[in-house]
Amino acid sequence: MTARTAKTFIDAAHDAALPDPEPLIALDDIQKPYPMDALPPVMRDAVCTYQQYGQQPPSLVACSALAAASLATQGLVNIARDRHLIGPVSLNIAVIAESGERKTSADRRMARAIRQWTEQYLADHAGEVKTAKGHIAAYEAERDGLLMKIKTASGGKDRGKLPDIAELKSMLEALDRNAPVEPIMPILFYEDNSPEALAQYIAAGWPSSSLWSDEGGLVIGGRGMGDDSMMRYLALLNRMWDGNPFERRRTTAKSFVIKGRRLTCSIMMQHVVLCRLLDASGGASRGLGFLARFLLAWPESTMGSRLYRDINIDDQEMLSWDRRLTELLSLPLPTDGENMALNPPVISLSDTAKREWIAFHDSVEKELGCLGEFGDVSDFAAKTAENASRLAGILWAFQYGATGEIDIKTMQAGAAIASWHLNEAKRILGATAVPQAVADAMLLIHWMQQTGRSEVSPRDILNKGVSRLRKKERRDAAAKLLLEKHHLFESHQSGGTTWKLHPQLAGGKHVEP
Repeated sequence: MTARTAKTFIDAAHDAALPDPEPLIALDDIQKPYPMDALPPVMRDAVCTYQQYGQQPPSLVACSALAAASLATQGLVNIARDRHLIGPVSLNIAVIAESGERKTSADRRMARAIRQWTEQYLADHAGEVKTAKGHIAAYEAERDGLLMKIKTASGGKDRGKLPDIAELKSMLEALDRNAPVEPIMPILFYEDNSPEALAQYIAAGWPSSSLWSDEGGLVIGGRGMGDDSMMRYLALLNRMWDGNPFERRRTTAKSFVIKGRRLTCSIMMQHVVLCRLLDASGGASRGLGFLARFLLAWPESTMGSRLYRDINIDDQEMLSWDRRLTELLSLPLPTDGENMALNPPVISLSDTAKREWIAFHDSVEKELGCLGEFGDVSDFAAKTAENASRLAGILWAFQYGATGEIDIKTMQAGAAIASWHLNEAKRILGATAVPQAVADAMLLIHWMQQTGRSEVSPRDILNKGVSRLRKKERRDAAAKLLLEKHHLFESHQSGGTTWKLHPQLAGGKHVEP
């Protein structure tokens, strides 16, 4: 054994003996059981089947299923709560989950049929796209030729050999009127995009798509969520949730209009990422009502109890789920014009379902005051009744398509799921209002991860660290908490004291809550 190999072996043995990092904060309230019975049979059976195999928290798998159903149905219908309140059924869903919770595998499996449908559609229409590109190339060449002739005629050279300018312009106008266009192909998943890029893709792309990530740091911490563009990003996503048109007019960049588009947001993130979102731009995510549009969930971890199970996850239950998603995606979208602007039919609530919705709306409204049950999450509660109707619309369209009236049972199901998420918002945001030492501890770990520091000296934090931690009192309070919770380990050497990052948190991983 070489000296290097021996050292690696000793280091690995030392790391294995370290205690695991403990949560910096904990949720005090007990999570309510997820209302699994509210899901349609096909969806419920698929969620239960996959959860038995992956053993993720049931609510995590259910949220992935609801996001997939939202993406598959949002282009097919609008929901009417009454004759004035008519809008999309699209959902925004955010799940707080620890690293190692198997969120990626659940997310991928529940949306697998959507990705497969997209791949098949692109393969089936590849010839059509190729032909269109050929026609576009020929059109552009012919157009360039006409422009050159107009330029030549305008300059007086060889004028007698060319039609007059009026005739050339008429030919150009006729050519432009019949300009070929490339067919719009489905791109249903976006992730790491700036607000400008995302807006352009949505405006020109497939009319029903999603902002979808099983690693929320790519969205919240990516280019789209930088300090300079945060407000534009949040405003764009708010507009998409509301279903309102969005117009961008620029003198130095391409202008465009977003109209007749639907967007589902499905984001899974660690708690530290949620904290960064809440803190960014002076709390803009709540001030603008962005986060309040989301159905939040922080599932209780199942790690440590997931003994292997040999279960066939491609049995009838999962195949029925895949088949239904494929059927919905294969339905022709109700669109107008070459830009495929959506114009979905409206499904309404039956009389009994409307009375149920009104009762739910009023029961939540009564608790919005500062002394009410939801006074501390009034922004979320104010959106809950609308989310309940959106959920009912998705559950109905998933089962029956864009026909009929939503019955009371489906409305009750939508209200049950929306109510569960409202209680989750209260539970999560109560835990997120952390003391300064906890927030500073999270910031210190994030700084070490982002700068690639596996260990750091106290002096380096004061001299090179984040500005908020360049005060000895705040640095020491954060370090004390991290040492107590085994996120950092202290070492005393000839050069002085150093704090070493726990190996589980190194390599760019986020610190868990």
